Amino acid sequence: MTKVLFVCLGNICRSPLAEGILRQQAATENIMIDCDSAGTSTYHIGELPDDRAQQMAQKNNMILTHRARQIQKEDFEKYDYIIAMDRSVYQNILSYKTRVSIATETNIMLMRSFDDTKGVLDVADPYYGTFKDFEEMNSVLQRCVKNFLKFL
Repeated sequence: MTKVLFVCLGNICRSPLAEGILRQQAATENIMIDCDSAGTSTYHIGELPDDRAQQMAQKNNMILTHRARQIQKEDFEKYDYIIAMDRSVYQNILSYKTRVSIATETNIMLMRSFDDTKGVLDVADPYYGTFKDFEEMNSVLQRCVKNFLKFL
């Protein structure tokens, strides 16, 4: 079974929605997958996803019940893939891995590396935006997750 961890900054918008989308698409394709999400910051630990992320999920027949958490050393041992939502988060993950002396060979990748739209490396953080920004994020994540499953 493939194990995937999605990571963004606060773990209340992009990464929990990506987790929900992967669960939904994998179930549709009968692919066994274990996934979770985390953040690199401590801003929202214990909180449910942002209301707008939950609305986006509901529009896609999903319910997000994940509680925000921060990435941990054990995540590098448990997950086959750690997928960062943007370059800043990617660099934070690599820095954390070095700082806590993690020797595992977990695949750390950018979410948009699975996007058909070339040239854009980051899934934009919609937190300070409008619902339209959440719709755009959802569209990007749907596309990227679909291509990630093909990659697997």
